[in-house]
Amino acid sequence: MEKINLKDYAEYFVDIYNDIQETFPKTALHQAFVCKFSANEYIVRFDEDIQYLFLLLDGKAKIYLVHENGKRALIQFLKKDDFIGELSLIEVEKNLKDVVAINNCTCLAVPLASSKEHLLNDNLFLHNLSKYLGNKLLKRTDHYTAMQDYEFKNRLAKYILEIENNGYFQEKHTETAEYVGGSYRHLLYTLNQFREEGILEKQGREYFIINKEKLERMSSKKD
Repeated sequence: MEKINLKDYAEYFVDIYNDIQETFPKTALHQAFVCKFSANEYIVRFDEDIQYLFLLLDGKAKIYLVHENGKRALIQFLKKDDFIGELSLIEVEKNLKDVVAINNCTCLAVPLASSKEHLLNDNLFLHNLSKYLGNKLLKRTDHYTAMQDYEFKNRLAKYILEIENNGYFQEKHTETAEYVGGSYRHLLYTLNQFREEGILEKQGREYFIINKEKLERMSSKKD
């Protein structure tokens, strides 16, 4: 993790800094800083205490639920303007989850120890956080609804678009099949179909998206 002074960051990203000031009370930003994570780097680990409330300023990440037997289940994706650690802030989450960067991520890190009281006593911040949590719940509901309504190929297309990194899809097949809701065999069959239809190209252990437009149509059930 690379740390950057917030004021130094603000000089180059004025618009983003203005959005940060509108999101957080000024008293909560005194010790805040910007941090950068590389692809596949952990932002939060389930077995470590969370020290910061993160706001994703750029990049994509994924959340894993870690079961008692050590197995991990992918449960959600994060993108720009998503919070990380908000459930710990309001003390409703005792068991943390793994959060891993999909590509290079830039986050605002607000120390909970010094800022928690300021955040929880700011009505505007709490109002915006409530709306955010409501939208997050709706997105998760939409995912499980799509599992029943969409065909496997449509769900897979949407998944690939969410998790691709610079046009490459390189996730574990077992993890992909579990999240999309199908068998390992069905996944391999569908990936092969995508190759035959000129949507993906296999390059070693990775797949490269060569027809993103068709993949997008398929993800919205238009193809």
